[in-house]
Amino acid sequence: MRKMWKRLLLTAMTVGMLSTVTAFGANVSMNLFYYGKNHAYNAPEITVKIDGKTMTPKDMPAVAIDGRTMLPMRQIAQELGCEVVWNEAAQQVYVINDDYTLVFGINKNVGYQNGEEFKMDVPAMIVNDRTMLPVRALATALDLDITWDDPSRTVNIATKKTAAPPSADTGAYVTLNKISVPGSTTAGQTFTIQANGRLTDWEEVLISDDKIVLDFYGAKSGLASKITTTNSSIVSAVRTAQHTNADGSIYTRVVLDLAAKKQYEVTESTDGTKVIVAFDKVTVEDVSCKHKNGEDIIEIQGDGALGADVFTLSDPTRIVVDIPNVESELRDTLSVKELKYVFAGRSGMFTDTTLRLVFEVGDLTEYAYSEDEDGGKLIIYRSTLDHMTYSGSKDVLYLDKETSFKTGSVKIEDHYLDGYADVILPKDLEDVYGEGTYRIGDDVIEKIEVFTEDGKTVLRFWQNRISCYSIKEESGRYAIYAKSPKDVYDKILLLDAGHGGKDPGTSGNGLVEKDLTLTVMQKVNEELDKDIKVYLTRDSDVYPDNNSRARTANQIADMMVSIHMNAAENTLVNGTETLYKNHDNDTGETLTSKQLAELIQSSIIEATGNNNRGTVHRTDLLILNGTTVPSVIVEVVFLSNVGDALKISQDAYQDIVAEAIAEAIEEAFDEYDVR
Repeated sequence: MRKMWKRLLLTAMTVGMLSTVTAFGANVSMNLFYYGKNHAYNAPEITVKIDGKTMTPKDMPAVAIDGRTMLPMRQIAQELGCEVVWNEAAQQVYVINDDYTLVFGINKNVGYQNGEEFKMDVPAMIVNDRTMLPVRALATALDLDITWDDPSRTVNIATKKTAAPPSADTGAYVTLNKISVPGSTTAGQTFTIQANGRLTDWEEVLISDDKIVLDFYGAKSGLASKITTTNSSIVSAVRTAQHTNADGSIYTRVVLDLAAKKQYEVTESTDGTKVIVAFDKVTVEDVSCKHKNGEDIIEIQGDGALGADVFTLSDPTRIVVDIPNVESELRDTLSVKELKYVFAGRSGMFTDTTLRLVFEVGDLTEYAYSEDEDGGKLIIYRSTLDHMTYSGSKDVLYLDKETSFKTGSVKIEDHYLDGYADVILPKDLEDVYGEGTYRIGDDVIEKIEVFTEDGKTVLRFWQNRISCYSIKEESGRYAIYAKSPKDVYDKILLLDAGHGGKDPGTSGNGLVEKDLTLTVMQKVNEELDKDIKVYLTRDSDVYPDNNSRARTANQIADMMVSIHMNAAENTLVNGTETLYKNHDNDTGETLTSKQLAELIQSSIIEATGNNNRGTVHRTDLLILNGTTVPSVIVEVVFLSNVGDALKISQDAYQDIVAEAIAEAIEEAFDEYDVR
């Protein structure tokens, strides 16, 4: 289980810790091992105070290396209210709070604050198997006041900062304290950045067409680092970050991420406390059509950049062009008589401010779209595929029966963890169906790639939802169905190994959570009855984000069980607990998350004799909040506890836990209705 302060990968074993001799007090005398060498260290003790309170060293004191005070990452992050993540593969430390994401590379003099580079005199380093951070660089990057008192050898860090001194160039600092976004997607597309005083120096920085970048000099940030609810089809997100220049002056950068290039105007309010970004309404004046060199060419003419979103719909096949924040001078019906692949065209206001152009086309057409300063061009051409049709209403691909083959000889390979499934026809049928990509773009299928491999035609279905595929002859053609797993299986479980890849989870006593969750999850899968269809969120050291885990559970599963390991500051804490959340759709007629949690908790305790920490209702965890099917998080043991860690490190104990979880899942399916 992800816990605050438990992000350090503790590589030091007990023997390694015993080899270090530390004396806390007036003088620190010890051996420091870093950069592959031993270094004798003997120096007066360094005191660290945070808001006047002395930080008591735990297993490693503050030390001075190359004239810079180094502190254990775990403790200083905890004291400063930050979360820490260790990326073993990249050898990087992530220090995270509500405002900043800092990245420190081991033995690298360059760090990153919200993606922006900063330099350090001394890098983060591994000292005596502990990750040590330069305290000044850390505090500065977190925008904290830090001073050094040499006589007392004391580092003073202030998290509650006093007013910053005026800058010679910018006057007194102001704070950006509000960003106003449109009230709705149909409202005027205006974004306002507001400060608590006059903004005396700001400028627009031209970086790319898909971003608006504004730098406010002498301005602090009191804003969220990212706003994604923008009520705009033009601006996908607003990002902010505060930066410090080499001379100590500060500025705040505000970035508006655009869906596409769009015309806008940046102005300042009369009182100088606001900067307004207003997107101009573009007028679409005309649509012209022609067929040339085997292509249908549709030119959309306006008085500015359109910023259009182009996609396809099926049943019938249509190419749709949505243009936000516009006014239209077009007729409802568009003349397409000059075109070969377009059967009909129409226009209309999809919302009060979004114009939608729709072109009905044949099933096997492709398109390309481009824009310039005052319009866009849509080119439609014949696909390299042939004799196939996709029905989005039925989620089925029809293949014309131009040649015969036995449907029983068709091979279906499910690669759902990689996002696709292959339907392999028994022979090379390129001369019938061609090769290329069939763009679908609906909730089930993103696209279908058709290619030849090992003398056989492969239809690769790239999925937006896990599906079960079957093929049969139907009305003189072959029909390949992409069915929901719930239409195929009676009992479906999504089994999740917590964390993975870039996210190690917690660690302790030489064990890493992401490795153990994968091992235990695989053992649970092996123990389950064959009449339960099990889908996994991962089967290797990769990181599927928690949103996608919850979304997959809601799409295809009857229940979700997520395996985790726990940790606590107090290393005496031990035992098993199972987390759940009550859902709005818990009616009592079908299995609930609480009932599933109680079954699993009871089964593990009975099988292992672990300390019973019970079931815990949690409302702060994304997987539990994001699911609508019964879902639980099983915290098997505490890796921070020596006894628990010893138990879970043993293969036989893992088998016992896995069998207990599997039995509880089987009981849940047998004793409760799940649909």
